[in-house]
Amino acid sequence: MNSFRLALKSLWHRRVATLLTVLAISLSVALFIGVGKTREATRDAFSGAISRVDLIVGPRTGSLSLLLYSVFHVGAPSHNVSMRAVDYAKSLESVEWVVPFSLGDGYQGFPVVGTTPDFFTKYKVRSGESLRFSSGESFDAPDEVVLGSEVVASGRLKLGDLIVLSHGHSEHGDGFERHEDHPFRVVGIIGFTGTPIDRSVYVSLEGMGAIHQEPSAADSSSTKTHKHEDLDDHDHDHDHGHDHDHDHEAHSSFVSKDGKILVTQVSGFFVGAKNRMASLELQRQLNTWTGEALSAILPGVAMSELWKNLAIFESAMAIISACVVLTGVIGLFVSLLILSGQRRREMVVLRAVGAGPKTIFTLLAGEAVFIVLFAIVLGMGFMHLGLFMLNPWIEKKFAIHLELSTFNFYDLIFAGILLLVGAIVGILASVRAYRSAMHDGLATKF
Repeated sequence: MNSFRLALKSLWHRRVATLLTVLAISLSVALFIGVGKTREATRDAFSGAISRVDLIVGPRTGSLSLLLYSVFHVGAPSHNVSMRAVDYAKSLESVEWVVPFSLGDGYQGFPVVGTTPDFFTKYKVRSGESLRFSSGESFDAPDEVVLGSEVVASGRLKLGDLIVLSHGHSEHGDGFERHEDHPFRVVGIIGFTGTPIDRSVYVSLEGMGAIHQEPSAADSSSTKTHKHEDLDDHDHDHDHGHDHDHDHEAHSSFVSKDGKILVTQVSGFFVGAKNRMASLELQRQLNTWTGEALSAILPGVAMSELWKNLAIFESAMAIISACVVLTGVIGLFVSLLILSGQRRREMVVLRAVGAGPKTIFTLLAGEAVFIVLFAIVLGMGFMHLGLFMLNPWIEKKFAIHLELSTFNFYDLIFAGILLLVGAIVGILASVRAYRSAMHDGLATKF
């Protein structure tokens, strides 16, 4: 009988122990490959969150802080930049476009971004993909709002619905003041991007100013009294959203003059250069401008810096998953050793009918290879099932899309190495079994 057929029959004879060993190794394989794919998806999600934006400009701060709150809406700026800085950037010869943005509000745990309609045409994701509307269009009035796909899904919203924003926001709900007197009508829904845009709410700067405008000198004293009461409320509840200093600054970012809302400050602005080669010079001009303390960063460089800071977590995840796989391989080795000790009579019978060392080695090594092969196939099945089940939750929670792809080159290398290790483990176990069989006879005592 062929040695590999004999190995399969032997495994089927001990199917319970074999199944448990296969399950242990398959879970290790699923974890190892799943962690790798999650790491790749996370890297793609981070790097694809912004594209074709040459500079991000904000108040003088660290590059990571500016990147996190402007692109990923994590944290908040310590203070704002004036519209004078925005106008200065627009006046530079090498600048093609400037898109300001203002942060500070929220809607049911989602960040609200005040910006201009140019954002939807100038801001790109991944490798230059434009934002597309799955329905509706960009806002055109101060009371209109555009929603990301995740915001729509969470609230089952549709075009024409009215929503109420909150002053400040937290991850788990609204901020500490709902602007009930300024509802916004949904006019556009952005298609899925797999970036923080899916979890964002977009209004015009004028629309944000309508709920945060600073009353002019001609306004009534009652309005001033109302503003003072609002600020007192913010002092009591600032722990539920952004801090009070930032909220007060948001109020002074908009003023009302002659019935019109004027934007005086924004959280920052995105810049597109006419020639990408001029980005470094443009960065120097903005960073050294004497009119205001600004920080201009290159998104790609800041993203690389972010990944360097996260490298220790990537390494930790890889080490943990590798240890799990190693534990599974050790379990396979121990299982084969135990089985080889229990199969002395089988080895003696095989030798008695003429089986040589090659046959015994092939038998045990073949069993180990089959176990590892079955474990790899089952582990890939577990991984895809896990990604299929967890992908909606991961997209909703972290805006990371996990691709249900097949083996890539590195996965094939890993599978090959694991099969080789399984064969080596089987050979080591077969050496021990063969040596034990040499000292045993047909009348082995148990």
